Amino acid sequence: MKRVFLFILLILGTLTVSAEVRRGDIEVSVLTCSPGQEVYSYYGHTAIRVKDRNMGTDLVFNYGVFDFNSENFLWRFVLGQTDYICMATPWEYFTVEYEKRGSSVVAQVLNLTEAETMNVRDYLYNNVRKENCVYRYNFLKNNCTTKVMDCVDACVEGELVYSWVSEPCTYRGILREYTKDYPWSQEGNDVLLGADVDTTLSHRATCFIPEYYMNALQGAVVRNEFQDTRRLVLRNDTLIKARHSIVQVEETFPFSPIEIGWGMFGVALLLIGVELLCRKMMWVMDVILMLVHGLAGCLICFLFCFSEHPALDSNWLVGILNPLPLVLLPFVVKAAWKDTFTLWHYFMAVWMALYLLFIPWMPQQMGSLVVPVLATLLSRQVSYILHYGRKTSPTTATGKSRKKTAKKK
Repeated sequence: MKRVFLFILLILGTLTVSAEVRRGDIEVSVLTCSPGQEVYSYYGHTAIRVKDRNMGTDLVFNYGVFDFNSENFLWRFVLGQTDYICMATPWEYFTVEYEKRGSSVVAQVLNLTEAETMNVRDYLYNNVRKENCVYRYNFLKNNCTTKVMDCVDACVEGELVYSWVSEPCTYRGILREYTKDYPWSQEGNDVLLGADVDTTLSHRATCFIPEYYMNALQGAVVRNEFQDTRRLVLRNDTLIKARHSIVQVEETFPFSPIEIGWGMFGVALLLIGVELLCRKMMWVMDVILMLVHGLAGCLICFLFCFSEHPALDSNWLVGILNPLPLVLLPFVVKAAWKDTFTLWHYFMAVWMALYLLFIPWMPQQMGSLVVPVLATLLSRQVSYILHYGRKTSPTTATGKSRKKTAKKK
């Protein structure tokens, strides 16, 4: 009897060891890549790695792949109809780009049960199938990070409780955090994105950014039906170290948007003084300003009306950036050529003054260029009003009548 009991213990021990080996054969980890210097890499990247020691495979499942050569790619990108692809890449190929860029790659090895590991593997293998690999990309709500988060949520058995460490914030606040060293990119975001990115986000919504998801994952626990918990992250491995001391931020333009904006306003004020002294309007420059104003308005208005990109259809700048200057340009040129009065300048002055006045109460945070550029455009209308107002003033009219009387005599 004693021998039978020892034999049963030996069998159970062997099965336990075999189960542990099987569980350890596949290692699943979430990869977080630190931000780079290219526009597409400002916010970092997330992927998920499945290392199968039994099969001898080490694959990275990457939801951030797109085909630039696909039909009408640029047009579809502008319309917000870009499709991304989930692709499985060998680990050694995946690391080449990040080693060259100097970005770090941190692996959070997940503490999964054997069943959960199989769930993740099957989920990812199903996602890379030809009929399932394409998805409609949305930078704020359906990107490489949110897709990995969806995978983990779907495959963990039990209640997954994340550790939220971020303070309440907005999409715009997060985007500005990651573009603080790239002022022109930040200005582009602020001009294009509307009021929807200024609403306070839920903690989960902030995880469209890789590092935010990494922080939430770090303290996450899985709770079963008996309220027992286990940490989801088994350990952190830094697979590639960052080389920030070597890779420096390169400024491609020496002046910031706010410097350019207020510089333009200073030139406009100087121009008013010159025009008052010379009693002549430099209207050719205003034609150029109206062309630029109208073309920028066409872009903003088109994106506002037709693009599927998030938050573009809530852009309050469409009130001041629209094609109207192009429509009225011929009338302004005709009036300037004949040096005659036009109501356009009064209309523009009132319109821009009201817009500037109400900016503090708008639900949208404006970029640093908006106020100085509007002030510049407003100053041009003021210059025309002063010029034509002086031409039609009683003093000027009396002077002209005296000259005519003197000629008759």
